[in-house]
Amino acid sequence: MPECLSAGQYGESPVWMRDYSSPNDTAPRNPMAQQMIDDALGALGHGVERMVMGHTPQHHINAALQGKAWRVDVGASAGVMSGTPEVLEIIHGGVKEQDTINILSRSGKKAATERQVVEMVL
Repeated sequence: MPECLSAGQYGESPVWMRDYSSPNDTAPRNPMAQQMIDDALGALGHGVERMVMGHTPQHHINAALQGKAWRVDVGASAGVMSGTPEVLEIIHGGVKEQDTINILSRSGKKAATERQVVEMVL
């Protein structure tokens, strides 16, 4: 992997950047994370509404930053957290309809609204 992408596990690079997902299962620590993801999604254009990411294990799939950062790494490996496997399902609703987002697991289907991390606004 090129050095610009592999700054090491805790270095800053597109591969290891954790500003949207750390700490796990709660609002991101970085106070600039909301602005950063808004800017990134805006730069992509085409009405991109969300980003799906891994590399920072969560106890369950969840969303932060007003539903724009979906954190899907559930640490399913025995070497990580032995987490319960889950799948993020996104059904595109079309141009004028909302997308449907669910979390699928062995215990069934949960609506995305059940997994939103609440951010505190100061």
